[in-house]
Amino acid sequence: MERLEDLLRESLRKRAAADVFWWNGDWLKGQALLAAVAAEREALIAAGFKEGQRLMTLLPNCPALLTLALAVWSLKGTLIPLNMRAGTDNLLPTIDLVQPFAIVVARGDAKAAAGVLRYPVVEIEPTAGTLDKFRGVERKTTPPDWAVFFTTSGTTGLPKAVPLSHENFIDNVRSICKHFPIYPHDTIIWALPNFHSFGLTLSMLLPQYAGAKVAAVPAFMPPLKTLEAIRDAGCTVLFLVPAMLEFLKRSAAHNPIEIDTVRAVITGGDRLNLSLDQASVELFGHPILEGYGTTECSPVVTFNNDEKTRKLGTIGPVLPGYEWKVCDQQGAPLPPETPGVLKLRGKSVFHGYYEAPQATAERLSPDGWYDTGDVVKYDADGYITVLDRLTDIIIVGGFNVYPQEVERILNVHPSIAQAAVVSMRHLVNGEIPRAFVVLKEGASVTDRDIIEYCKGKLANYKIPRKVDFVESLPTSPSGKILRRKLRELE
Repeated sequence: MERLEDLLRESLRKRAAADVFWWNGDWLKGQALLAAVAAEREALIAAGFKEGQRLMTLLPNCPALLTLALAVWSLKGTLIPLNMRAGTDNLLPTIDLVQPFAIVVARGDAKAAAGVLRYPVVEIEPTAGTLDKFRGVERKTTPPDWAVFFTTSGTTGLPKAVPLSHENFIDNVRSICKHFPIYPHDTIIWALPNFHSFGLTLSMLLPQYAGAKVAAVPAFMPPLKTLEAIRDAGCTVLFLVPAMLEFLKRSAAHNPIEIDTVRAVITGGDRLNLSLDQASVELFGHPILEGYGTTECSPVVTFNNDEKTRKLGTIGPVLPGYEWKVCDQQGAPLPPETPGVLKLRGKSVFHGYYEAPQATAERLSPDGWYDTGDVVKYDADGYITVLDRLTDIIIVGGFNVYPQEVERILNVHPSIAQAAVVSMRHLVNGEIPRAFVVLKEGASVTDRDIIEYCKGKLANYKIPRKVDFVESLPTSPSGKILRRKLRELE
């Protein structure tokens, strides 16, 4: 069976003396990364890391994340990248679910370590990948072919883990390269977060698989730093979510910058505001190639792969390697231009949620068809248009926000009797969370108080940006909150 560490280390060996990774203004060569992999592997062995164990990271985008992943995989372990600024209340249920051997944070990042100290925490130097000495805790094992766990809170508001295998990732990057060739002279910007499947696959794995270079910024914000990295590293391919492009456009308006190396701008993770297409042309010299993916598919499913044949407003054709169909509510395939649910099958598709058989059965059929929950239509050329989502997931700048997770935090506020969270359209982020709150009798609290209360308990993008106080929430006869009624309110 092919494994990521074998393919990617071989790619680095072929480029041992070449520049492969731009970081903090300097280029690291393949040999430096291979040396870090070897050192981290020895440190993990000394710490007691064994096959089937899981190592969690709370790290910025950095060289150490790539080398640590290769070290973990070489020991037949699994990587779990999480958002280092997600907030303790958000992280702990997820950590408890996946039971990591240890948690790795960047050296000196006390904020990331705070709140998770009941698990072994070890620091790593982001550039050289030097791990401090530590001792992990051996947990129950998971299959050695699981490369990464991506974690979400699921539509129930409870933590849910998506294990993706080496086969899943390799099939996805291989299919991407067939659909849209990546060349050794390309440099890909790594601004997407590593705890997001879009970021890890396209920015960390894809360039190494294709023998291309990567330029990393620790985080996308501030956008001017990302623009400067694109310019200084000579980036040629940009993978972004639409909200990023909006921020880059605004930054460039106040800080004129000349970028002339880009050959492609590819977006996914959220619906594209079509007005950004012209902004991309003005800033980077190229229109947008819009795509679509889902974590359960490792994640890329479709994208427009050519400026000449692209269809603006569509997410393009499906990548080679997938079987796909658009179905009615009974599961029968539908003809072109007929709205239905997109279903997929192939080697990029996951095999089920971790320790969640009911959730798996709801989305994955016994014969391997994954129900995306997205309502789409396709034309005679196979170009797909996303029409709506069947779920209540809110997508903020490409990140999934699950209403129940936010509601769980709101509902323990001492002044709140009941809360419901829905999406609200937003010019920059596409959508933002909006909370409807019923206060307890006699309670007095402001919208600003509630927003401040959420800080530190939720990742910043999950915090409601608007709070409405209501006397009651609309419900169905069975007592289910009618979110669609709330979304209709101005």
